[in-house]
Amino acid sequence: MTTKEMTTLSFLGFGIWLSGAVMFRFGGALMFENGPWVLVASGAGIAFSVCLLLSSIMGWRKTPADQAVTAAVVMTLPGLFGDVAYVLAFHAITGLGAATAGPYAAVVIFGTAVLFAYALFLARP
Repeated sequence: MTTKEMTTLSFLGFGIWLSGAVMFRFGGALMFENGPWVLVASGAGIAFSVCLLLSSIMGWRKTPADQAVTAAVVMTLPGLFGDVAYVLAFHAITGLGAATAGPYAAVVIFGTAVLFAYALFLARP
């Protein structure tokens, strides 16, 4: 994968993370503070969405399946660095209670883990 392609994927990944961060800012109370079933549904929806986005972007960019793991890592890195700041200043950024940072982090880690597992599945020989 070329440096130009990795840069493009990282900017796309950052844009996806930023749209999620804005969504969590305005819809976070609904997603993270309405009980365990809503939290499970939110985690499943996010995991499904990021896998669909990876497939769509790989198709659009004509990324070979054997590079799915690299594409997933390159796309998630900017957001993972952003999530560090997001969690450290969780209440100030989201307006949600500090106790909601745990469920938020769990959903983010779950979505990332599912994305990486999906990328491994796509890249299998």
